[in-house]
Amino acid sequence: MNIYLELFGYLGTALVLLSMMMTSVVKLRIINMSGSVISAIYAALSNTWPVVLLNLGLIIINAFQLLRLKQSSKTE
Repeated sequence: MNIYLELFGYLGTALVLLSMMMTSVVKLRIINMSGSVISAIYAALSNTWPVVLLNLGLIIINAFQLLRLKQSSKTE
């Protein structure tokens, strides 16, 4: 497999792991979603469709939670 594609996949993994170290929920969601986007692209290019579905699910969850956080901060 192409070394650049592998490095791209490792970048996605690193971002998802890095997000777990965040103390801010917003930063955690944004970094995790970025890692999930990269991981989903990598998985699609690697034809690992269960991993694509997992990452798409994480992207949707993170986006929904970010919108919810944004809306709750407006009402406060």
